[in-house]
Amino acid sequence: MHSNPMVVTWPDYGELYDWLRQEVDGLSDAQLDFDSQAPEQEWMWWSIRRQVSHIAWVTLVFPHRRCHMFLWPDGNIPSPINWTDHHIKTMKFDRRLDESLYWDIPTLLDKVKVGMDWLTEVVTTVPAVTLRTTESVHRGTPFWRHVIQVLPRGAWVDAQDPNLIHYTLEASLWMVYWEILAHIYTIQRLKRAQELPLRVTLPMVGYLTLPEYRGETPDAAPGFVPLR
Repeated sequence: MHSNPMVVTWPDYGELYDWLRQEVDGLSDAQLDFDSQAPEQEWMWWSIRRQVSHIAWVTLVFPHRRCHMFLWPDGNIPSPINWTDHHIKTMKFDRRLDESLYWDIPTLLDKVKVGMDWLTEVVTTVPAVTLRTTESVHRGTPFWRHVIQVLPRGAWVDAQDPNLIHYTLEASLWMVYWEILAHIYTIQRLKRAQELPLRVTLPMVGYLTLPEYRGETPDAAPGFVPLR
């Protein structure tokens, strides 16, 4: 997101997909499932495979929840996944796709591609003024309170209830991009831990400007427990 609101820029979700695809290409099951559940290594709790599953979850659930009025104005919403099983209050797995159905990497990448295409459609067809004036209010988390600092505009704490956060859709679309970028960076960290070569050089922007997401501090990023 450009700091000057007169300059309209949008994330390149297709490029994100290419970076992800390159980083996981050719990895064995053992490499994809390498993780650590040690309390002090929270960044390793999700393996590469589960990082990809989370990315797929984000790219599908976010546009379904926040962009459906632009993508499917006739209400004919497609179902590449069972939506009921994947929304926050009813999901079977923690912010990941159903692992009994979506486990192998080609299947997960197919789901990522669907979501990336939806996101691309939004930023290439909906006018910028519409995305900047479409607002929503959500119960905040320590994570969201922390990461909105990277936005030059479009997110703010409610004046009456500090546990609520307002977002414009423009800001949220950039936050989705930065979140996926941070997870691809974590995939690279998991590859480094296995002494595997990296395929791409990622831009250090968005969440990656914060030390917690680059692994430069022993402190984990703030959590997702809702503020009350």
